Amino acid sequence: MAQDKEATKDCIFTALIGLMEQKEFKYITVTDIARKSGVSRMTYYRTYTSKEDILVQHFKKISQQMIAEAKEDIHQALSNFFAYFQKYDKLTKVLTQVDLMSLVVECFSGFTEFLYNALHPDSLKTAQARYAIGYESGGLFSILIGWLTGNAVESPQEMSEITLSIMKGE
Repeated sequence: MAQDKEATKDCIFTALIGLMEQKEFKYITVTDIARKSGVSRMTYYRTYTSKEDILVQHFKKISQQMIAEAKEDIHQALSNFFAYFQKYDKLTKVLTQVDLMSLVVECFSGFTEFLYNALHPDSLKTAQARYAIGYESGGLFSILIGWLTGNAVESPQEMSEITLSIMKGE
């Protein structure tokens, strides 16, 4: 049953992505999404509350996966971060154009916080640390967008090294 729900979510997310490549986000309807994903409107509403909720749930899931990976290998997790967004570069560009990238940044705030704490284990839970995490989060996505708009010349592994060096203050 859980696998069916995840498969449904994947179909709806994929449908939304496809629709976003065809028309503006604000003009995409629930009916469009349901039709393209092959689910009923009732299924859609049992799963999501809005179009934005599709993105939030998807990106929070990806972020949680990356946190789990980072616990094993922070460099590889950051490489996977860049590889993921490279794979979905059209989506990233569309989300930037329709002012929804801040939603993605928020979904990955846990990932950024994990990276910051792993790189700065001596930092205290102070206001400065809290703001530094926000700063790092904005910086990470600024690097990502700059990389993608620059045609992703460097590999995800190189971007991981560059980003980790910046985050460490080297």
